[in-house]
Amino acid sequence: MLKHVSFVTADLDAALAFYGRLGGVTEKNLTTPEGHRRGVVRLGESGGGRLQFFQIAGESPRPHPHWAEHIALHVTGLRALLPQLRAAGMVVSRDLAPSPGGRDMAFVLDPDGRQVELLETVVLDPGTG
Repeated sequence: MLKHVSFVTADLDAALAFYGRLGGVTEKNLTTPEGHRRGVVRLGESGGGRLQFFQIAGESPRPHPHWAEHIALHVTGLRALLPQLRAAGMVVSRDLAPSPGGRDMAFVLDPDGRQVELLETVVLDPGTG
């Protein structure tokens, strides 16, 4: 099971706000004994994975701009969410389209330029189990 994925960020507050807007919950926002800022965002329910970010003086993130290297998140209501994200200034790098499985999908860039895939969550009908 995935515990976390860790990244360097140029702006910890912006990274935490970005992933919070996508449904993540900030679990940690602190300064380490070495003087680095560290934040952790939980994705999904309590058993979900986490993204950990370090803001380190003199270090810059170096994300790869290709869509194949990305973070993928399930979201609900992507068609309604995407215009809200655009209005908030988020860069949509790949517009709404069907995923290979037929669900709505889009890509946005996080504050450090990482590709983030947003994939519509399949909501099961309670009557179908």
